Amino acid sequence: MYQESFIDSLSIFIILGLIFGAIALMFEFGYRLALRFPSNEYSQSISPMATGLASLLAFILAITFSMAAAKSGERKQLVLTEANAVGTTILRTGLLAEPYRSRSRELLREYVTLRVVQNKEDPKRVINNIIKESETLQLKLWNQAIDSHGSTSPELLLLYINSLNEVIDIHTERMNKGIRGRIPMSIWFTLGLLTFLTIALNGVQVGAQNKGRALVAALPFALAFSLVLTLIVELDRPVRTIIEISQQPLVDLRDSLDKVLYPDDVGKLKLSE
Repeated sequence: MYQESFIDSLSIFIILGLIFGAIALMFEFGYRLALRFPSNEYSQSISPMATGLASLLAFILAITFSMAAAKSGERKQLVLTEANAVGTTILRTGLLAEPYRSRSRELLREYVTLRVVQNKEDPKRVINNIIKESETLQLKLWNQAIDSHGSTSPELLLLYINSLNEVIDIHTERMNKGIRGRIPMSIWFTLGLLTFLTIALNGVQVGAQNKGRALVAALPFALAFSLVLTLIVELDRPVRTIIEISQQPLVDLRDSLDKVLYPDDVGKLKLSE
């Protein structure tokens, strides 16, 4: 089940503000520390270290962003894979004898509707309800397949069961990729520590020159790091605020099922329009 963390409950814009504020404080800390010992020689001596730390931070940022982007791409692909798997399973319900064919189609229609997430409020409750109800429907579909073994040939039943197994496996994979497959805390800790050291050392370098904070350069620098870190957080979260994973393949499948299962209702809807 999905356990919502404190970060997951915050708006992405609040997270951006918090990260920017933390980076600004890091810079100010380094700047004020260096004001006690202003020296151009001191500033020049730490310049190579500041450059090296910045390069290391950029490298870790690139790796972390790549991980988050890759997982986001996998989650997007899984939506399409699930739509294809459910579509194949629906087609193969035609191999079952009645009444199991009609019952299975109705359950699959309900399953597709459930998987199209439309309610964005209270994500923890919504996600956990979807997981629970999805697994309940999977069990009902499996029981329908088992009950039909007496009236369906084993070869045809095996084809249907293979498709149903794939639907269940994809559900598990989506849970693992979306909820459990997060960026490890050790990487977040390393990233935070490197960010603190890099920004603070840059503040020390500026403060040692005793020529002001150089806000014209410092603010864009802090904002750039804040945006990248916020984007990584957004890509890693199960519930997105600004970068959503499209549910269109499942929406299209649901609409096509309505035309097959409820042709009269679809015709009435078109006439009313």
